[in-house]
Amino acid sequence: MNKKEVDYTPLFQTLENRGVQLIELEKEYGWSPKVTSKFRKNENVSLSTLHDICEYLDVPIEKVVRINRGD
Repeated sequence: MNKKEVDYTPLFQTLENRGVQLIELEKEYGWSPKVTSKFRKNENVSLSTLHDICEYLDVPIEKVVRINRGD
């Protein structure tokens, strides 16, 4: 079985391009700091959270996350 890894590099690049901090999204959506930490550690978050980010930034999901296949 292939291991797949979540990569939020696109999110951090998009945030930087927009001049937005991840903490601003945390405050906007009332996430716990634990969720913000998951982004920094490339851990799984809910699809609902990813949807909120896409809506807030008005970008497709590819600008927020990618899945790296660990072949």
